[in-house]
Amino acid sequence: MKIGLRGGHSPNCKGAVGILDEQAEVRKIYNALVPKLQAQGHTVVDCNSNAYDVNSELSEGTNKANSNGCDVYITIHMNASGGAGNGTECWLYDGSNGTMNSIADNICNNFAKKGFQNRGRKYNTGYHDLNASAMPAMIVETLFCDNSHDANLYNSLGSSGIAELIAKGIAGQTVSGGGSYTPPVSGSGGSSSNSSGDAEVVFTYAVKLTDGTILPFVSNLSDYAGLPERTIAGIAIKVNKGSVKYRVHVKGGGWYPYVTGCNWNDINNGWAGDNGIVIDAVEVYYNTPADIINTYGYQKAQYRVAPIGGGYYPWQFDNEVGNGQDGYAGVFGIAFDKFQLF
Repeated sequence: MKIGLRGGHSPNCKGAVGILDEQAEVRKIYNALVPKLQAQGHTVVDCNSNAYDVNSELSEGTNKANSNGCDVYITIHMNASGGAGNGTECWLYDGSNGTMNSIADNICNNFAKKGFQNRGRKYNTGYHDLNASAMPAMIVETLFCDNSHDANLYNSLGSSGIAELIAKGIAGQTVSGGGSYTPPVSGSGGSSSNSSGDAEVVFTYAVKLTDGTILPFVSNLSDYAGLPERTIAGIAIKVNKGSVKYRVHVKGGGWYPYVTGCNWNDINNGWAGDNGIVIDAVEVYYNTPADIINTYGYQKAQYRVAPIGGGYYPWQFDNEVGNGQDGYAGVFGIAFDKFQLF
């Protein structure tokens, strides 16, 4: 098989930087992976880039894969989520290719054997690597570079050990080890305010991108809602106890009405936002039910957003103002690509 292979990003156009430098480390993984794939009989086409901007480095990778007539195109990345996310996931364009589905599952399972959370196989038609490649493509998000659990595992295995998990996944081989890591749901928000996590309140939420793509729901701090470098046009939220109301502010406009439901098909009360209109701020308020008040006291929604290309803004608690609180998360006029809530 002829494999177009790329270590994501460029030395001149960095990716995520946390405990680990994504671009530097995935290039190491690439260098370790090439001989392993060649030993399996594959031909590897170097699709790396040293470009100075995102569009160029993405295009250079897919152009190389396309011009060389590769059978598959695989890019290696690391995630980031302000330290909250864990684990490994593989992105495909859709579920139509059984071989690619199997490889994605194999890779995620191999990482799980070594202690990473198995975030599984996912699909998205909006990623350049997946939609601009003329052949089946896969993005391997190996781990979260800003999470200490994942970084410690990476440092223990080394780039060669990580490359081995991918190579064996492509070959349909398994590795030894235990089960997938399940991260604890933390209630830490850096504030003395009551945390909804104390009362086992679970917020489930998702976003719609400005191109219409609806991303999977996540719960509390298991992940973030959004995609790097992608603007958000809608937010949907639900909660397992009590109720929640929320609203969004749009770039260049004002606040939309509060909603209380969670249904992408309900344009009136199922989600906050408007198709194609960029959101720059969000407000969430948790209504605490009486039984939780009696046991834990009033609880608060804790949430934050990260501007495109930047780190997270401070946590916001409900719609409080003063003492560093603005009543909402975000900055008017600045789009964000990550949203977290618990």
